[in-house]
Amino acid sequence: MIHPEWFGIPPHGAVTTDHTNHTPFYIFPLVFVAIMWCALRAAQHAEAVAVKLPDPFGSLVLTFSAVFIEVALVIGVMMTGDAADTVARDTMFATLMVIMNGLVGLALIAGALRKREQAFNSQSSSSYLGVTAAICTIGLVLPRFTTSEPGGYMTDQMDLFVAGVSLIVYCAFIFLQSSSHRDFFVVARQEAQIHAQHGDLANQPLWKSICLLLVALISVVLLSESLGDLLVGFLERNSLPPALQGVVIAFLVLLPEGITAVRSALSSNVQRTINILHGSALSTIGLTIPAVLFVAMLFGRNVELGLEPPEICLLAATLVLSILHFGSGKTNMMQGIVHAMLFVVWIAVLMETEPFLSVGP
Repeated sequence: MIHPEWFGIPPHGAVTTDHTNHTPFYIFPLVFVAIMWCALRAAQHAEAVAVKLPDPFGSLVLTFSAVFIEVALVIGVMMTGDAADTVARDTMFATLMVIMNGLVGLALIAGALRKREQAFNSQSSSSYLGVTAAICTIGLVLPRFTTSEPGGYMTDQMDLFVAGVSLIVYCAFIFLQSSSHRDFFVVARQEAQIHAQHGDLANQPLWKSICLLLVALISVVLLSESLGDLLVGFLERNSLPPALQGVVIAFLVLLPEGITAVRSALSSNVQRTINILHGSALSTIGLTIPAVLFVAMLFGRNVELGLEPPEICLLAATLVLSILHFGSGKTNMMQGIVHAMLFVVWIAVLMETEPFLSVGP
């Protein structure tokens, strides 16, 4: 297990007044690159496993691997003494914005450059977006308007209820996706095989791919324990907004899947792009909310899930436009441009957030 004190950082629980004086400037980039490399390796081995499994289980392997990494990083940062109560919320919202606007916009624009319009099964996107909108409303919007607790917090009873409902609805979706509604999400095996990131990985035995995937995921978990204080110190030292904690985690989680999704769109396989991106967005909400709330209740941590009003507006616009754009069964350049615009607007709003204020000794 990796501990921050190995890098000259005070142990967990130690009282410090200025993170910038205790962390060498090069440590955070080293840990960041190490986690990113492990995440990329995990995605490669997950892809190798995915092409050997019948659809839609292949896409589910990719999705669950990414969500496992996200949950590990969120909990690793959340459990540090100086992490903000909003780190889980910021990470989930950043993941949604990066997926549903940044990556979707990039994939649709890239696909339109190769082929003007691409067809897909609109029943798959409707299923993903409907469940995503419902869980987002319950988990990220409703807490801002409840009166039992101030701000975006909820009572313990409401936390347990939201966690349970999110998990049940997500499990019901996965059951239907892999059984009676399986045809909504199926991708042709010969096309899916093309998207294996490395031929040697795709040709290795299934048991070896699974073992290497587990090793990569465990490495991410171990490294995530040292990420929290390092990330907070890095943001403080550079006077950056605390919400960037979520952006950093979202980037680490989504880089491998984003590459795969864009490559699928470039190969005129927009159905697989939707399965990967919309499936990741749904899993981010459906699994991360229960995991974070259960861990928070177990260790007595406070978690603020309710989004701020500007973020609620952006989330509502994203969901409405996604439902409109993916309801026709065809994608085009204009749809990608609109989602890319929303992504840029989110970045602008994010940078207006009050930055960390470094506290002197």
